Amino acid sequence: MPACRLCLLAAGLLLGLLLFTPISVTGADAEKPGECPQLEPITDCVLECTLDKDCADNRKCCQAGCSSVCSKPNEKQGTCPSVDIPKLGLCEDQCQVDSQCSGNMKCCRNGCGKMACTTPKF
Repeated sequence: MPACRLCLLAAGLLLGLLLFTPISVTGADAEKPGECPQLEPITDCVLECTLDKDCADNRKCCQAGCSSVCSKPNEKQGTCPSVDIPKLGLCEDQCQVDSQCSGNMKCCRNGCGKMACTTPKF
């Protein structure tokens, strides 16, 4: 039960920061290019960032369950298709980042929960 209290506390702090932090969409506060990858949920409700500018280099502030963490963005446009129904697929990772996939293919989770090159949605 203490983990749930921590999640509620972190969510309250995040909401408070969002409500009382002025947000600018220009200059250093602008969203960094690229899209957040699909991250495994982090159940500790880590609040590593609230905006992309909180992250070093080209990293973006991305959601991982109840957590907000700095992560290297996907390099290619489009989003990974959702995997609602378990699908057949190789149950081993075929890639770690988009650049390992040919053409416009992206590195996405497959039906086994592993990473594979997939045709993105636009």
